[in-house]
Amino acid sequence: MILKKSLPFLLAIVTLFASISPTLARGISTLRASSPNTRINVRTQPTIKSNAPQYGLPGDKVKVIECVQDKDTPSSDLNWCKVEFVKTKAVGWIRSDFIIFADGGE
Repeated sequence: MILKKSLPFLLAIVTLFASISPTLARGISTLRASSPNTRINVRTQPTIKSNAPQYGLPGDKVKVIECVQDKDTPSSDLNWCKVEFVKTKAVGWIRSDFIIFADGGE
């Protein structure tokens, strides 16, 4: 009975925590690609039209800061995610199909 009464409260706390700190809610994610030697573009903005002054490699660990809908391709179900590399602290945008999310999301 206590669990039933406290469940809405616990869900509200988890939702609040996730909205305040999406990075902590997602945990540490991993970059992926079809080839282990692929250079994954890290862009300055969430679009293929922006510069890619950096790159990541499959297996690199990142913290996902935020994700936004891909607007480059009409009817795309992909997102662009702003990430921070765990080792270097570099920050940039990577398309979601190159990320294995810690929480299993996309």
